[in-house]
Amino acid sequence: MPSGNRIVGRLALLAILFCLIGMVGPTQTQQAVCDNGNGHFETQFPTGVSVRVGAAQSGGFATRMCDAILSWNHDQLVAVANAPQVDIDVLGADLGLGVPVVAFQVRRADDDWQSTYLIYSLRKNPQLLKTISGGDSYRAVDADFNKRVAIWTTDAAAVNGFDGLTYADYDFPPTVVLSFDHKGLTDVSAHYLSQYDRQIAELRGQLTAQELSSFRNSDGQLAFGSLPVAEWTRLRKTKVKVLEIVWAYLYSGRPQQAWTELDAAWPAADAARIKTKILAARARGIDSQVAAIASAKLPPKWHDTPVVYKFLKPHAPGPKAETQLNYGVPGFGAKMEPQTPQIQGASTYAMAADTAPVAILLWRPPLSPSQQSLAQSQETVQLVIDEAGKVHSAKLSVPKEDPELMNATKNWKFIPAFKDGRPVAYNLKLEVSPYQ
Repeated sequence: MPSGNRIVGRLALLAILFCLIGMVGPTQTQQAVCDNGNGHFETQFPTGVSVRVGAAQSGGFATRMCDAILSWNHDQLVAVANAPQVDIDVLGADLGLGVPVVAFQVRRADDDWQSTYLIYSLRKNPQLLKTISGGDSYRAVDADFNKRVAIWTTDAAAVNGFDGLTYADYDFPPTVVLSFDHKGLTDVSAHYLSQYDRQIAELRGQLTAQELSSFRNSDGQLAFGSLPVAEWTRLRKTKVKVLEIVWAYLYSGRPQQAWTELDAAWPAADAARIKTKILAARARGIDSQVAAIASAKLPPKWHDTPVVYKFLKPHAPGPKAETQLNYGVPGFGAKMEPQTPQIQGASTYAMAADTAPVAILLWRPPLSPSQQSLAQSQETVQLVIDEAGKVHSAKLSVPKEDPELMNATKNWKFIPAFKDGRPVAYNLKLEVSPYQ
């Protein structure tokens, strides 16, 4: 068969961070495309709209602030101006609004425990479609891998300051899952019971019968100075875990179980007061921004088997993006291993994507002393990337073990692969080469 009929994919060399960026509160360590003026990403989407995130300019010089700019033809829109941190969560995905979008995650202060999510259309004359606020961070992902992209966040603003607690007191602030449908922005948290149940099980494992008994014998409010410091601290930690379990049931659409849990664990004389406060906190949180709250009934075809593409059509245009993530620290390079099987008729051609995923943000922690041998070697990773551009699964082929690299892939972000103008899941093979 002529070489022109081969399916070939190629991903250019990319810079990948070798650093960690801390965030306030219980959220896991996150990375951003631009942080305090460091980092850069630029690409042109097939619609003709260019997306640029990088250091803000002042008098022709880069500053320690970040901008996000959309441009098309000779027009330009500043989507985000002078923010300490700007990240791209999705680029090219359809979040249910009927158009490809770019979603920016923005922090307006270095010590801010919450961020804002700005969703812009990627068609010419881009428009701001939706702003979501009050969460600590946001991540659009197909969690069940069934072509249903939803935005995961926490109701940070609702619980910060709740009943004498601060946001930093929580390990598991209430999770909220959002999706767009014909009703608008909908809270679909009740569709993901298994994820909430895992969180509840972990919290139960952290509580002992003695701790629960001691808390139930308290007044529940635990005003500072009302008890010796050591006892007050212990009871406060128990109070947080009980609240986290109650919220997990409540936000996942199971209010009766939430109140049963509250009655069993909370001081009886204080139960009515705290229930009223819980309902008021949720009402003023992220759910005040949604049009509807979904029931626990799953939509049709929830468990359909997903289609994962792994090849490109012949002569498919290569991805074009400029990724420069410069934090003044060592990094490592990556490239896609070309896959060149022969096309076996129309059915195989139909299973070929038009474009492969393009990296937005890749990183890994620094090599530990025991890993220095990896600095002179290549590592091969097989990734399944969903239609939101997030890593659904990762498998390390060479070497056999590198837990830190595997953990890092959970936060890698890509422009998704495309097939007939729509984002699709894609099986991508990467070779990573650490360098000093």
